[in-house]
Amino acid sequence: MASAKPAEPRVFHNHFMPRFWDLDTWRHVNNTAMVQLHQEARVQALVELLGADAWFSDGPRLRPLRSVTQFRRVTRYGAPVISQTRIQAVSGQHFRMRTDLFQHDECVGCQDSIMGAFLDCGPVELPGPQRTALQTADIAALEGSPEPLAPPVYLDGPELAEAFAVVKTLTPRYGDLDVDSQRAESALARYVEQSRFGVVDRLPFGGQGMLIALLDMTFHHYRAGSEPVELAAAVPRVGNSSFSLRTSVFSNGKPQATADSIMVVVNTGSERPEPMNSALREQLATLDYPGSR
Repeated sequence: MASAKPAEPRVFHNHFMPRFWDLDTWRHVNNTAMVQLHQEARVQALVELLGADAWFSDGPRLRPLRSVTQFRRVTRYGAPVISQTRIQAVSGQHFRMRTDLFQHDECVGCQDSIMGAFLDCGPVELPGPQRTALQTADIAALEGSPEPLAPPVYLDGPELAEAFAVVKTLTPRYGDLDVDSQRAESALARYVEQSRFGVVDRLPFGGQGMLIALLDMTFHHYRAGSEPVELAAAVPRVGNSSFSLRTSVFSNGKPQATADSIMVVVNTGSERPEPMNSALREQLATLDYPGSR
């Protein structure tokens, strides 16, 4: 008697075309646009798994608690981006998703997301029907549990944010709301990007360029509001050709999202990493993270 064929891991595939609007001033697909592609791949996978109405909810809403996005290669305009999405682990309160993006058959980026259910902008248990459906696509039992994500090192930052080197104020827009009238995941990623720009814009590049290699972001809540949002940024680490940039997004005096971004200094011609110039290193030293003093 033939043995049963082992179950195949479920992989969700989608196809996206970058838009002209997605391009940055280097004429690459902007890093936040890439985060949005990962989000779209996740949503499409959940719609395929949970049903056609899974993209909105009048009850508990599935949102990231944390996402770690790696930018592997520059993504360009005019060629499709193919996504592969997997459910990697499911528990009572959260589940893990992995999305890989490909262009010209090369991996241009990947994202690990710890997903949870939010009600009234606070985390709650996963609803039973959703948890059951997610467990049918959970590949942990088929391939072994994924390696755990390293603990976020930046969560000691919110109480220090008033002493961060660069603090900016941003006025929220109607366009920052998602379909459930919450602060959108993509809007919070844009806020972090705007905070990074407030630092990068004052740096003496001396002909060098800069790319983001990794964005590790924690979402504390998705509560919306019209009050100004405070963006605080500082530099906790400087290496040979890279540095980390820590950001806290504050709403009503409390952190709404926190993140670490790994920034890489590159040659503008080859777009390959190279040692940063001395003036840049000296300026970064003046933006040090207060927790490292």
